[in-house]
Amino acid sequence: MKKYLFALLIIGPMMLSSCKKNEKEVEPESTGGSATLTADRYGVDGGSSTKFSSTKAGITQTTVAGLSTFTISAIKDGSNETINIIVLKKVTTVGKITFAYNDSSNGGITFSKDYTKPADGTLNYKTDAFNSTTKGGGELNITKIDGNSIEGTFYFIAINSAGKEAWAENGSFKGTIKQ
Repeated sequence: MKKYLFALLIIGPMMLSSCKKNEKEVEPESTGGSATLTADRYGVDGGSSTKFSSTKAGITQTTVAGLSTFTISAIKDGSNETINIIVLKKVTTVGKITFAYNDSSNGGITFSKDYTKPADGTLNYKTDAFNSTTKGGGELNITKIDGNSIEGTFYFIAINSAGKEAWAENGSFKGTIKQ
């Protein structure tokens, strides 16, 4: 009996570890209407600026229990970095929407170094925060809306839980709203 138990203890883990794992990474797909988003310059934590470009962006507009939300979500190509723009109203016309620190009544813009770790405050930045030298904020400018087609520009400064900054300027987006 002891021999069988010993053999089971040795062979069992080997059988389980011999299973082939799926090592192919699955790229996330956009859940909204098809869109692109770019920022000619963006920077994080005082680093030098670079370009943010996403062909995996999505734009949605929903109304649930009387609350309308317009959202643009973009994952940087080849990265886990994201820019998310959330407007707490229905977007139906061209115009500017301002996001201010310490005020999320219009919504806001968030930047994440790694969207797979949403609970880590040091990786996630938001426009309604501030630190000792900088106030978060930004602007979304809807420049064209025609049915479900939309385009515009944006910029932001966002702060994380450690008081560090992320920013983007000369941002633009274009796509189809999924409703």
